[in-house]
Amino acid sequence: MKAEDFRKAMDDDENFKKKRANLFYLSLLLIAIVISGATIKEANTLIFKIEFTNYDNLQWLLIAGILYSILRYYAYSEKYRDQLIMQWSSKMLKNYRIYSYDTEDEVVGGLLEKAVDVWGGDEPGLIAAEYRKTGFLKRSIAYPTKEMHERGEAYFNRHISLNTFTDKWKFQHLLLILWFEAKYRFDAWVSHRETLDLVAPYLLAIGALAAFFYKKFM
Repeated sequence: MKAEDFRKAMDDDENFKKKRANLFYLSLLLIAIVISGATIKEANTLIFKIEFTNYDNLQWLLIAGILYSILRYYAYSEKYRDQLIMQWSSKMLKNYRIYSYDTEDEVVGGLLEKAVDVWGGDEPGLIAAEYRKTGFLKRSIAYPTKEMHERGEAYFNRHISLNTFTDKWKFQHLLLILWFEAKYRFDAWVSHRETLDLVAPYLLAIGALAAFFYKKFM
């Protein structure tokens, strides 16, 4: 997906925007209450006026609302997070110093050559390899491949773990690839406004929760 199409998809997704707005408003309300010490005495509804007399319970209700909104926002923003990760990781693998593929000799070059222990002639899917996060500080290279079975060909993605060390691929190489990853992640923050659009509600919610618990228990 092109950057322009990606931005338009986010801007046109009403459900996503509603979940983001809900998380923003609840977080801002909690921050306002914590910082200013304000209390909500009345809330106008269609018919009634409700007076809140138990101030502490109202704060905990806001906490519950924020936590619920985080879960809802996480679910609705997942496809956009995946798209952002795909954008910067694809850009990273286009750096010949990190990964390259020689179509004539069918071999992998760059830093990740040390981790790839298969030949492109046997695995032509290496030309379309992707960088994947598989856990905390766990990374892999995934590429499409196929196998023959009794019922025909089976297509799937094969993973080469970057956390499995060999005589060629060592721990310091993993640290180096993580450093490159951090660099490209940071570049995504700076050059793509979509990254901040996605992360800002989380940052505001974390700030609101931190301010509340700090004032409550410190």
